[in-house]
Amino acid sequence: MSSSKSDLHRREFLKNSVAASVAGSLAAQSMNAQELAATAKKETFVFPATDSLVHPRGWQSLNPGYWQVEGGALRRRLTNVGDRARRTGFPFHSMSKGQVMETQYDPSLPAGMIYRSDVRLSGSYRITATLTYRGDRPAPADGDDPNWKMYQDGYGRMGIAFGAKSLLESFGKARNVSQVVYDDSGRMLIVRPGKKQQPVAGGDGVKLAVGDRITIVVDVIGKRGSSEVTVRFSRSSDESTKDEMLLSVQTTMPTNLTEGYVGIVGRGLIDFEVNDFVVSGEKIAKSKPTSFDCYACYPLGDTLAQNDNGDWNVRFVSIFHSDGDNAELRIADSPAPVGGWQNVKVAGSAKIVSNDFRRNTSVIDAQLPANPADKTLYYTIWKDGVDVTADTRIGSPEVGPGTGFVGDVPATGQYVGRLPRLQAPYKLCGLSCHAITSGLQQKTRDGYQIKGGGAEWQFRDQPSEGSYKHLDDYKFQIMVWEDDVWYMELIMYPPSTDDAYKIINRSIGGPTSRWQMMRHWNIINPGDHDYGMDDVKGPEQLVIRSVPGLGQDITYMQRNFQIVHHLTTGAQEVDPLENPKKWRAWKMPNFDFTLVILDSRLWRSSQDTDIWDDSGWENFKSLYDRTDPTRSLLGEEQFGWLQQLVTTDSSRLMCLTGINGMHTVWTGGKGDSESSTHPMKFSQRDRVTADYAGWVKAGSDRVLELLGSRDGIVTVYGDVHNGCIMKNIEHRIIECSFGPIGRNGGRGVIPGFGPKMKDVDGREVEISSLYHQHYADAELSPHAKGEPFYWNFLEMEFDPTQPDPKIDLRIRNLIDRPRDKPRGGGGLRTNASATGRLFPACVTAESSLPDADVHFMTLNGTPLRATRSFADGRVPTVGLDGIEPGDKILMLASDGDKTESKIVVASHS
Repeated sequence: MSSSKSDLHRREFLKNSVAASVAGSLAAQSMNAQELAATAKKETFVFPATDSLVHPRGWQSLNPGYWQVEGGALRRRLTNVGDRARRTGFPFHSMSKGQVMETQYDPSLPAGMIYRSDVRLSGSYRITATLTYRGDRPAPADGDDPNWKMYQDGYGRMGIAFGAKSLLESFGKARNVSQVVYDDSGRMLIVRPGKKQQPVAGGDGVKLAVGDRITIVVDVIGKRGSSEVTVRFSRSSDESTKDEMLLSVQTTMPTNLTEGYVGIVGRGLIDFEVNDFVVSGEKIAKSKPTSFDCYACYPLGDTLAQNDNGDWNVRFVSIFHSDGDNAELRIADSPAPVGGWQNVKVAGSAKIVSNDFRRNTSVIDAQLPANPADKTLYYTIWKDGVDVTADTRIGSPEVGPGTGFVGDVPATGQYVGRLPRLQAPYKLCGLSCHAITSGLQQKTRDGYQIKGGGAEWQFRDQPSEGSYKHLDDYKFQIMVWEDDVWYMELIMYPPSTDDAYKIINRSIGGPTSRWQMMRHWNIINPGDHDYGMDDVKGPEQLVIRSVPGLGQDITYMQRNFQIVHHLTTGAQEVDPLENPKKWRAWKMPNFDFTLVILDSRLWRSSQDTDIWDDSGWENFKSLYDRTDPTRSLLGEEQFGWLQQLVTTDSSRLMCLTGINGMHTVWTGGKGDSESSTHPMKFSQRDRVTADYAGWVKAGSDRVLELLGSRDGIVTVYGDVHNGCIMKNIEHRIIECSFGPIGRNGGRGVIPGFGPKMKDVDGREVEISSLYHQHYADAELSPHAKGEPFYWNFLEMEFDPTQPDPKIDLRIRNLIDRPRDKPRGGGGLRTNASATGRLFPACVTAESSLPDADVHFMTLNGTPLRATRSFADGRVPTVGLDGIEPGDKILMLASDGDKTESKIVVASHS
């Protein structure tokens, strides 16, 4: 049989490996420089001397909370805030499917991996790791079940991970990675990939004592199709000067399982540290880690306000990779200020904080150098005196297959933050449902295909190549992040604050989303709307954060709530048990357009309908129906606030966000037995249908009645995983949904869905556009072959400066250009006069102070409506709810300096 040069090369590598194992000492087992000179590269990795909860630069993990740097070593971290969570949904998910909601569960965590992010191995190679055993697993804590897996011999593991196709393979997502481990029953094992992570080779050894050092050597002899894997374990201690060989074992593995990222694995409650980690081999794909340190620094537009001195201030939230002391913002009216950014005055600064719900975040209240209605402004973010604005990941090996980052948009990371000028027409982008797994859409000859979902694109920050490539061409000013900007529980129920931030930073801190957030104003409502437990809302969300034994760890829920509220509002401290009153209105500096942010999830009545039946009164089911007139949406205080806003806000156009689907046009869950037999596929016990605001019929009716009491209102929302533009015929209210931007699973449409239809509750609606996972338009036409997946955003344009203010709405695929045809069968272009109910009376042909807020009220002071006068003092015609022609109305105008009032008479509309 003939031999190729490559075969001889591998044989020489094997010869060196075998000779090393026979020698019996670590000195002989290690490859020396002479042996490697002709055949292998060698990389030795050391750990920082400074202690930190943050894993070192050059390492990457889905579960950073498993690790910390301590005493110059990588140390296993065994306890974290919120580490007793379970993977679960709300109890009604079980009840509506005829299942039992178990409240007792085993919180034992699966294996967690951490990889060298700058090294990929293939061919023949060696990995050597030295670990010190620091502690046996503890006895079960009070209240813990001794039968939990974490307390069983053999569950605790420490060792080497290799062959990963993604840097985020860990926890329940370790699909491709192999392991070589020591476990706390004394076994030494080779564990092949798979859900159960079962050993394929190994042997019994001896129990390690605290302080023992174990060296694991993995030799891979790469061959076409199948590779030889030799593993050796040896032990040393402070009391012994000689290394003790514990085990040498050999097996074969498919070569593709040996190629990829390498690192460390830990599981269970044994305590250990990693002292040395060395790789050497034929083919080491090595790159240099970048100095990237700022995941995001985003302005919360709804915090923009002018103080008594006339200065404009806004709040920024910054998230950093590594520890630090202080963050600063510098803001200018040029992207390249004269003298450089270092000479720009600091606009605001704040401490960088880490605690139970914050991980290296900073909340900065900054003063703007000008009115943002007058000019576009730019900013840079500085950490401990260093400018960290640029995204150095883009164009480096830290993006691309296996990294979890697509990295193709934007084209460069050398940008500064931007605050677009806030003037009409106002251009907003609606985004929702940002999942970061799995598979990347790529364009092929046969159309668009999603690839790599089980391997290198198991994780990706964006779902498609070219996502948002044309975003700048839309000239958006504001990003409206609505519902599930990140999914706290989709990939895992994060068992630490660090792991929760990993999900968040992979969502809003990926290269594309970071760029979106740092180049626009943002509103985030509400981040992860479930706070890490699927479909838990209203009173149930409050109680599950305060009462143990309801199927989820309350510490986990409290921590998640604090994280979400902190990042979406910039709150420095968060009470984990409160129901925050976070409804707010953002009025543009020119006073002509208002964005309203509402909370219909935490502020609504219970979604339970069978309280009597559940309590044993079997003959009295669904007495507290979803159509019960006492059911509330928004709560009385928030509704009262909204009522006051609608009647007193002078903006000629208003956009509301936060009420997720008042019209009942979406069906329930596919697996729900009651929904499948319900004539409208809308069982009220189905937790999916109960998620919609429209499930609360009386509450939705009341809100629609209010919103229809004036013109110029549009309400938008995310979460249903469909893009849709519709109009209520009676109240002439426009309601839009948008997304997903990475998720799938569009909610089904009820029977009879079409351009002109009635919802479940008999409301007449007109559908202008439907962009659905299965349908291309409101006629329910299927998508054409080769079309991209329906990931989408909502393009919104509001121009209140026109005599009849303009509203323009279009659904766009993430890869679309502005000149492309809108998705979903077409958009909606309309005017304020075509919205709101038609009233018998109006006020017309009046004049007052120019550029002034004009309020109309009854003679006893009850607010009716407000508007804004033109520059020449003319007052737009406004319809008045509850007023008859001939009624006298008080008109009050104010421009900030002067006030004018008079009594006017209502005319026929």
